[in-house]
Amino acid sequence: MMDEPKPKRQALADLNSVSNVLSNQLLIDSSKKPLELKKRSKRITASDEKLRQTTNDNENIYHDEVILPEVPTEDDPCPEVDFDKESESDPYAVSTYARDIFRYYKYRERFFKIGDYLKKQNHINRDHRAMLVDWMVGVQESFELNHETLYLAVKLVDMFLDHVPNVAKEDLQLLAGTSVFIAAKFDERSPPLIDDILYICEDAYSRDQLLQMERDVLCTIGFDLGMPLSYRFLRRYARVIKLDMPTLTLARYVLETSLMFYEFVHVSESLMAASSLLLALRMKHMGDWSLVLQKYSGLKLEEVEPLMYRLNHMIIKRSLNFDRLQIIYQKYCHEVFHSVAAMPSLESPIPITEPISAPPELGN
Repeated sequence: MMDEPKPKRQALADLNSVSNVLSNQLLIDSSKKPLELKKRSKRITASDEKLRQTTNDNENIYHDEVILPEVPTEDDPCPEVDFDKESESDPYAVSTYARDIFRYYKYRERFFKIGDYLKKQNHINRDHRAMLVDWMVGVQESFELNHETLYLAVKLVDMFLDHVPNVAKEDLQLLAGTSVFIAAKFDERSPPLIDDILYICEDAYSRDQLLQMERDVLCTIGFDLGMPLSYRFLRRYARVIKLDMPTLTLARYVLETSLMFYEFVHVSESLMAASSLLLALRMKHMGDWSLVLQKYSGLKLEEVEPLMYRLNHMIIKRSLNFDRLQIIYQKYCHEVFHSVAAMPSLESPIPITEPISAPPELGN
């Protein structure tokens, strides 16, 4: 007989100090009562009629028949390479459908764009969001969740904040914990329990509050969790060029670091993945943007390179100005992750005094 799974709560001792910091920074009130929940829920969902209309519109978009454009053979920049045909013997590669799956992901990116939502959030700012994502990475590590779960959870937070104005600062950790809960149920074989989520939030919220927030988030996104994720694109691009694990891990470090920075939330997932990979290739002197990558990403070097330099600038600035947000850096300093965070960045053409930002042409 197999051993019973151990409670996840035992693995969460390391999060106590992180939760304390987040609680202090975000002024979390642990004395909330169910009566206050009803008031706050009403405030959050004050635009229910508009939300229902948005949900209905989303359903119309998502459920319409999708006809993807055919890719002409003459436009194939590297016809001699067919990675999916090479992978036909691997049932886990789903090589028959892989190309169409990622074309469909790219098609779907347009429906999950994030706007400049801080303009309609009066109680939170870039620093609050950065601290929140840093904390979510700690949660992902402590629960040993898939990286896809982390990326989906962060996307859920951004989608909610983009659609629901004036979210209270004290609701942010509840939103983040609930987003991890939803993403884990979508992507994990053994997701955390409600009690586990409440525990990592130091019991600052009630079970009813978490369940209400879960309903609010799912209604806001139209119950559509099949969002394109930059992490999935990155894995695909790495597979088609048969990339070694240390270089892929370096690209993952760059991409995961970018999750903290609001400046990149509006950039497409496929471009974020491509630029992170190009930066890793150049940092490790492993080549450049090849025709194979162009073929499977649909992106040319001139589209990828400007964002790559901005991500390189981000890595440099992070080491100088973000000492208190260390969870991602410390994670990728570990030998399990090949200590990739210690890799020197590229020489940057961007002055160190410039703030972190996406290329102007990618602005909202």
